[in-house]
Amino acid sequence: MDEAIRSRIVQAASELFNAKGYRSITLSELAVRLGMSKKTLYLYFDGKEQIAEAVLNRTLEAIAGRVAAVKERPAEDPFELFHTAFSGIKQEIMKLNPLFLEDVQRFIPELWAKVEAFRGRQLAFLEKLLEEAQRRGQIRDIDTRLVSTLLMQSIQTFVRPDFAAKHGFVLADVADTLFTLFIEGLRADNKK
Repeated sequence: MDEAIRSRIVQAASELFNAKGYRSITLSELAVRLGMSKKTLYLYFDGKEQIAEAVLNRTLEAIAGRVAAVKERPAEDPFELFHTAFSGIKQEIMKLNPLFLEDVQRFIPELWAKVEAFRGRQLAFLEKLLEEAQRRGQIRDIDTRLVSTLLMQSIQTFVRPDFAAKHGFVLADVADTLFTLFIEGLRADNKK
């Protein structure tokens, strides 16, 4: 199997899913975009669900790589590591259209369960960084598990194109503002 062709299929699918969501894209449309037959697509993937999984896996791997890089850094400043890790996660998530993610959640629940499990593992890491930052007096005395959960849920709720458009904001600005509110609100001294 040619990995270059497989990668090309995943890239084209990612572009289409991010433009129109999962449900609206057909394998015929993907094949036309790639200039290949549906039969060729089936040589590399069992179907559209498996292609969607490959698209999501690419993002999850990128997030895992960013988190791994943070884990390798010395924990001199856990709050700064939290900031760096979360910024990296946010940058990777912003590459996916929430419409695609909503379609996956609705139409491929077993794949969504995989995303949720992955998110839970990343949340646990962020929570540990917050706990260490709290022990060092860098952040307020607050339930770090609740903070981590609220942050992730807020991202899912507000960092969405439909939310930004409805209120006349740019999606990146929504994400940055939300992150700033959490980070600055957590600081023990509210300085910096």
